[in-house]
Amino acid sequence: MKPILIVGGGIAGLQAANILHQNNTDFILFEKQASLGGRVSSVEKDGFILDRGFQVLQTSYPEVQRSLDLTSLRLHFFESGAKIKDQMFFNPLRRPFDLFSSDLLTFKDVFSLACIWFRLQGNVPAVDGSKQTTQELIESYTFSDRFKNEFLIPFFQGVFLQETLTQPASLFFYYLHQFLYGNAAIPAKGMQAIPDQLASFLPAEQLRLKVEISALDAQSVTLKSGEKIAGDAVILAVDLPVAAKILGLQAPETLASRTFYFSAKKTETEPALLRLVGEEHLLHFTCLTDVNPGLAPAGKALYSATSLQSSSEKDVKVALEKQLPGQKLTFIHSFDIPHSLQKVDAYEAVKNAAKGIVLAGDYLEFPSLQGALQSGRKAAEEVLART
Repeated sequence: MKPILIVGGGIAGLQAANILHQNNTDFILFEKQASLGGRVSSVEKDGFILDRGFQVLQTSYPEVQRSLDLTSLRLHFFESGAKIKDQMFFNPLRRPFDLFSSDLLTFKDVFSLACIWFRLQGNVPAVDGSKQTTQELIESYTFSDRFKNEFLIPFFQGVFLQETLTQPASLFFYYLHQFLYGNAAIPAKGMQAIPDQLASFLPAEQLRLKVEISALDAQSVTLKSGEKIAGDAVILAVDLPVAAKILGLQAPETLASRTFYFSAKKTETEPALLRLVGEEHLLHFTCLTDVNPGLAPAGKALYSATSLQSSSEKDVKVALEKQLPGQKLTFIHSFDIPHSLQKVDAYEAVKNAAKGIVLAGDYLEFPSLQGALQSGRKAAEEVLART
């Protein structure tokens, strides 16, 4: 029996490898980069641990609970809520009386939130086939302009990395369900700890890093070196634009973002909340050391700031310093994430061109760690059913 060949060492590829390994099925995983994880990765610089873009682990995702040893990740948790200007908004299921003490909310907002809460009872699928967009859904409720424009829309702009919320309304309900009933967290060693853990379950000799693929079909891959390797099946577990390129297609539209990291002198710890801004050069930011002090050297605060624009370091620093009066910020590093998220249902051309190649990636489900893990599991199970 020949091995299953997995192209791509991101979360979906690692998950597929784990499912095959658990079922005593031989595999070889090929990864172009020198490290595993794909978009879920971290780097260390000057004593700071920097994730590749602002990322969190949602503990309520079913595949996260099924596939990861959360205790070993030593998670640090955000407060369930967000901060808008000087107003803190907490999860109403955990701090219900705050609803009535907030001047951000009107009676109409509370009523609309109650209607949404009832909608969240029972099964909440991420994708249900509805054509209604998140923006259209929000407009269909009687939210006040202030709550809608200062909290709800900026919050989901940060989730979807879109200024216009064209992602399906079903995703709005799904993500809201996860936020309300789960916890957002960061591993002690940054998000890189997640792919590192998945890789630790696998035989190291079956993970081939710094290997580039030049061609592939349903039962073989050809390396850039010219070596051709045969397998019983091939799983293509890469981002949607990369999959399209490998299959000879035009790259579909994706959602881009930039994340900037700044340091400052450590001050008094505040509640670990995402802070919504919604301006041209600053969508949202957070003090990561309020969540996990271990991400920075002693005495230092680490700020993450996200922009959807092609903003410069100077643009973002000016915008962030407006939000943090009295803080002197020092730029550390920035990440351009050209394919931060894929649009739901943007994969049909890739599926049609696969011709027996098994696909994996969050674009097949919905953009999230849950989607990546779930698609990797499904890909492996499809291969196992064939062999």
